[in-house]
Amino acid sequence: MVAIFVLTLFLFLISVDLIVLKIQGKSHPAFEPLLPQYDSLVFDRSSIAIPSDKFLSKGHTWLKKNNDGSISIGIDEFGSMALGALSILNCAPVGQELKRGEMIFEGAYENKTVKFLSPINGIVKSVNENIFGKKISNPYETWGVQIASNDFFDNQKGFLSGTEASNWIRKEYLKLKDFINSHSPKIDLAGITMFDGGSLSNDLISSLVDRSADDFEK
Repeated sequence: MVAIFVLTLFLFLISVDLIVLKIQGKSHPAFEPLLPQYDSLVFDRSSIAIPSDKFLSKGHTWLKKNNDGSISIGIDEFGSMALGALSILNCAPVGQELKRGEMIFEGAYENKTVKFLSPINGIVKSVNENIFGKKISNPYETWGVQIASNDFFDNQKGFLSGTEASNWIRKEYLKLKDFINSHSPKIDLAGITMFDGGSLSNDLISSLVDRSADDFEK
């Protein structure tokens, strides 16, 4: 009898609490939805596929030799997913003579900017203006600039493709997990399985402290 009374009193108090919160326009923490960043898609090593006609640079850009001899360059899938909702702010303009290591793309996520460097020398012949201000949803089909370059084959040994590229991406994935583990003590909520060897959210890095983003870019 006492147990029934206690249970009834408990349910009554919860009901009163919910009514008060509703009047105040608030919701009980137990019934609040998960933070958006944890509802996003997840990725792991097996979900990152590299097209056979693409070469990867270690600056997380990809290259493709076109039929007309020009080189299309974009941001690889790992780079765009690791940085969350990445959008392109700027890229090298048409006519610019790029040197290897100079900025080719400038991207942004939230209030942080990240620079991607050109993997080759060349002159910018075309710019894909459709990418500005938009999230990159299909990285390997979304080129940013096309370059006329004579040193693609000279530098090709420094690019990655096939099994070599896949193995490198696996290492990058593990480095990213270690990076997030060391910079984000908050990411231990239910649904995040990075600590037990599982998947990583594609915008987990957005939850890192500000200085961590600078470390990641380096």
